[in-house]
Amino acid sequence: MASGSSVKWWIIVASLIIGTLSGLYLQRFALTEPFFKDILSTGFSLTDVHLGFVDFGLKVWLRWNLGTIIGGVVGIWVAR
Repeated sequence: MASGSSVKWWIIVASLIIGTLSGLYLQRFALTEPFFKDILSTGFSLTDVHLGFVDFGLKVWLRWNLGTIIGGVVGIWVAR
């Protein structure tokens, strides 16, 4: 069985991810777009990686918006 602190961290991480995704979704609508602009958007993109037997690309981004903050607050509140 997992320890209590481990479960709390998973709750916080899951709520951050759900908050970020809901914030990205709400950026699509004209009414909520000004409130859910990205506060921080950073990352890197490796478009072509050739390894002899496989070609692939990799893109990693970190995006923070109002949904991320709300998700973090809710996650900490639920984990308490």
